[in-house]
Amino acid sequence: MTVRNDSDFLDLVYEAALDPAVWTPVMERFADMVGGSSGWLSQLSTEDGSGADEADPLSRVDPDWPQRYIDHFADRNPLHHVDDPRDYMRRWRPRVLTDEDWMPKDRLVRSEFYNDFLRPQGIDSTMMVRLAARGVEIATLNISRAPHRGQFARSDIEAAERVHPHLIRAFDLGRRFASTRRLAGELASVLDRSPHGLFLLSDNGCVRHVNRVGERLAREPDGLRLAGGRLTAGNGADARRLAALIAAAGCSDGERRAGGSMALATPGRQAPLSITIAPVRSDRFAPVYRGHSILVCVTDLEANVGLPEQKLRDLFGLTRAEARLSLALFEGLSPSEAALSFGVSPNTVRVQLGHIFEKTGTNRQAELVRLMMRAVGVEADERT
Repeated sequence: MTVRNDSDFLDLVYEAALDPAVWTPVMERFADMVGGSSGWLSQLSTEDGSGADEADPLSRVDPDWPQRYIDHFADRNPLHHVDDPRDYMRRWRPRVLTDEDWMPKDRLVRSEFYNDFLRPQGIDSTMMVRLAARGVEIATLNISRAPHRGQFARSDIEAAERVHPHLIRAFDLGRRFASTRRLAGELASVLDRSPHGLFLLSDNGCVRHVNRVGERLAREPDGLRLAGGRLTAGNGADARRLAALIAAAGCSDGERRAGGSMALATPGRQAPLSITIAPVRSDRFAPVYRGHSILVCVTDLEANVGLPEQKLRDLFGLTRAEARLSLALFEGLSPSEAALSFGVSPNTVRVQLGHIFEKTGTNRQAELVRLMMRAVGVEADERT
């Protein structure tokens, strides 16, 4: 390969770290470089050969063959079988091997794997470029060669060894990026399940993620707004106060970093939006986001924010009847009204209420309601 071709190939290799689909053209270029004909990026267990997937990147391979491997040849592959997988993995090192490094050619050609799997595909020789190991599973870039080309020469192996470190690095980066994308998706799913508007900001106030409720609130006129990638408010005074709270939560001085809260009144609402701003440690969202984050929680006090019965039972150890009574009080019923609604005696409700106070550490109904409001993220006036 020329210097320019070599550079182009390495650019392609590192592009595969970002997009797994690019491994197919990488294998095509790599196979051409070492005199191969086809390629397969496999991730197989040394214990039983399992792990093959129809979604594994393939190059110039009939897509029916991976399924045949899964169904029949996974535990019949002598180029992958080891007697003691655990001991083998302790000694495993990333290397470039050929089938002749693994076993004599005359033994391979007498095997079922060669005659019923390799030969029907026009494969006589195999180069195995080890990329990574995890537990008993090995990731390998397998390059095949047709019978008329003979065995891989030393020059072919040297060509593979020159780019081997880059292939290892790209595969490792790809795994890391895939993990980050998966965690980002899981984080978004968790935030979207919240009944509150949630805005995840970077430490300098740039918006990283907004859940569905937050998007809806930000579209309302004269209230919250997303402008220039930042969270702000329609009213100038409110916008300045919100910016100051966000700046305090993202302060680089750990001792001065602090959260806060504010109410945001809007013309179309009788009750204001309750906004809580809190700093989040950098490790809470790693490796999805680097550095510290800021979580802005916006509660619509006019929304019908419910508290599930099971959550009350899980949080405070309430029985089903006690949780039902707590929810009734949360919805505004008095103990006597709750007794009438449930068809039980006032004395039964008084006994249940005593158990609820004991389990929640409260002493009166107003304290219980405030505690339940905090459980759903609604700020309550302490004078209630």
